[in-house]
Amino acid sequence: MARGNSSLQRREAVTSTNEFLREIANEPSLGLYYLQEHVSTSVPALMEVKARFKECTKAAHAEIHSLNNCVYSVKHFCGVVPGHLDRASERLERAIARLQDSQD
Repeated sequence: MARGNSSLQRREAVTSTNEFLREIANEPSLGLYYLQEHVSTSVPALMEVKARFKECTKAAHAEIHSLNNCVYSVKHFCGVVPGHLDRASERLERAIARLQDSQD
């Protein structure tokens, strides 16, 4: 009978130890510890990615500004250049005509 009793005591000890471990595992402070560990390993990498993203965004804004300047310049030249080209063409045609007249 002593054996049965000690076997029962062992089972109770194992059961209560398992319950204790379950409680400890579900303890909020342990959860916070794992959260803190996760944050301490993940955040530095995320901050590095954020810094690279910020640099890329800054470079993209500079390129967009350059493109906007190019678009403005092209629109401006489209409005101004054809008139100058027409006048230059007319002058060249008159000069050619004068040269032909002077050679005749």
